[in-house]
Amino acid sequence: MTPKQKHIKSHLFYCLMQLLLEDLDDLKNHKKLSPRMIDLKNNLTEMCEILNNECGNTYAVQKTTYFSNLSNKIYTLMRKEFDSTM
Repeated sequence: MTPKQKHIKSHLFYCLMQLLLEDLDDLKNHKKLSPRMIDLKNNLTEMCEILNNECGNTYAVQKTTYFSNLSNKIYTLMRKEFDSTM
């Protein structure tokens, strides 16, 4: 894997973790979560928050909207391409 491919993968991972964290936050009041699902949600939330803390001091996160814009584009793509029959 080239350095560029590694950087792209790490940026994609960060954006997906941000989107996952938002979705997990939306689930916090969901009444149909089993105890196992709640435990998994809590573990994933903790993992996302650890990643956020590690990346939070970087220039790209503090001073730009780069990752926010990428995450929004991923979300928009999902919304536009959503197929309710799947």
